[in-house]
Amino acid sequence: MAKYTLNTYGWSFEAICKSLTDEQVQIIKDKMEEEGFSELHEIRFDLDELLDLDFWDGEIFHKTEAFDNGTMHFELLDEEENKVLEFGIGETADLYETIEDFEEKYEYRGYSPIPEEKGPTNLYLSIDENKGGIFTFKLESDTIPTPSDFTYSTGSIDTTDGDYDFIDKIFFKGQPLEIEDCLDNSGKSSSCMIYTLDGETIE
Repeated sequence: MAKYTLNTYGWSFEAICKSLTDEQVQIIKDKMEEEGFSELHEIRFDLDELLDLDFWDGEIFHKTEAFDNGTMHFELLDEEENKVLEFGIGETADLYETIEDFEEKYEYRGYSPIPEEKGPTNLYLSIDENKGGIFTFKLESDTIPTPSDFTYSTGSIDTTDGDYDFIDKIFFKGQPLEIEDCLDNSGKSSSCMIYTLDGETIE
């Protein structure tokens, strides 16, 4: 049984969602007005000190995901780190033809940072997009893998402004692969916003 390393490349994002009280939201709005800021990102890196909170600690969720936008491509290396295969995500097998009863075996992973009356009533969401390396996986096979040996499932972060669709799991011969490590990438863009219960979006 030969061992392989699967590296993935493309666009990815880090999403952080944190709850805020009405008082905290008002403090942010007052500070923006005081400083003459019209956009939330102008004060983003002052929020920790302003509210005495860790905004990298997203207690609602803190996820790093690969975008499901058709850009992911794969590089398969053997034990001597020789490249034996390179392919795009469009060359992989169809999920439902590969894994029977997929929806019964695996739970869909989706997030909705939308405030609710029962709480949290205000939600902060930041999205930092990156381009380059994403994840690396390890796998074993008694034959040299082909693109059709792989498939993937998806998930989504649904907001009132649009959705962030991501690749949830990578499968090899019907079995999910575990992320071994993250690969280097570079920042592409960043955004942040606050959704309030009364329907206001501060961004």
